[in-house]
Amino acid sequence: MIEIKIPKEIRDYKEVIFAGLNLRQIISLSIAFAINVPLYIFTKPYIGDEISSWLVMITGVPVFLVGFIKFDGMPFEKYFLIMLRFKFLVPRKRRYKIDNIYTILYQGQRKMREESIRSKNNRKGRYLNVFEAKKQQIK
Repeated sequence: MIEIKIPKEIRDYKEVIFAGLNLRQIISLSIAFAINVPLYIFTKPYIGDEISSWLVMITGVPVFLVGFIKFDGMPFEKYFLIMLRFKFLVPRKRRYKIDNIYTILYQGQRKMREESIRSKNNRKGRYLNVFEAKKQQIK
């Protein structure tokens, strides 16, 4: 009897093209080779074997990550953009700020009440400046 393997989750299915690699992985490998082989060949005589091999590794790892690594079902570039936004672009501490209309009204009424008291004291001649009162006490 012929059996056909069917994946449980259809989104997990990846079409294998060559040597167990899918198209995304083959493209990332070819881009990595296209960048790193000439980089190594042309930098080796000038900066030495060891430094040029480190340079090849540093430039090859991001391309490798894009093709082969998936985090939480997302490709690496999508995950990288999300983490970049989370770590650097969006502030971590969020302030709880509200505009309470009752506080605004209360402060407005309080100012009006203080101004009316000041104006009544000025009309009756009862308003004294604090500094003038201290000067009068000293004399």
